Amino acid sequence: MKKKIFLLSIISLAIAATVGVTSVSPSKTSGNNIISQRSGGSATVREAFSVPKGWGHVKLCLKNHSDHPVKVSLTHSGSNKLYIDGLVIDPHETVTWKSTDQGFSEGLRSGDYILQWRGSDYKVDGETWGVAGSQPENL
Repeated sequence: MKKKIFLLSIISLAIAATVGVTSVSPSKTSGNNIISQRSGGSATVREAFSVPKGWGHVKLCLKNHSDHPVKVSLTHSGSNKLYIDGLVIDPHETVTWKSTDQGFSEGLRSGDYILQWRGSDYKVDGETWGVAGSQPENL
């Protein structure tokens, strides 16, 4: 009986882990942090996060931990507006992206965003952390 319960527990954990890896839901963090995630496991990885209304000034730090270059794109889910289009990050490099430096002086739209990592023929191993501010100087 104990072996069956143990086996069912292992299977349940495996299913929960698989669902967590494949689902994309907005990242929930505290304060002005909007995303803090490690991304990997396949050649294309999508991460979701939300920008609260009135907090459209965004700074993202994108770290490529892999031995191969990756391309990163950022799309607003509601409008399909592309904010980052195929930004190349070299192996083991970190890129800091600020909405204010990219010509979005009024900030980004509020709502859900998809950050997509593409590693071509190689698995992605990236990390993203970011903050949002109500004013550009908050970044």
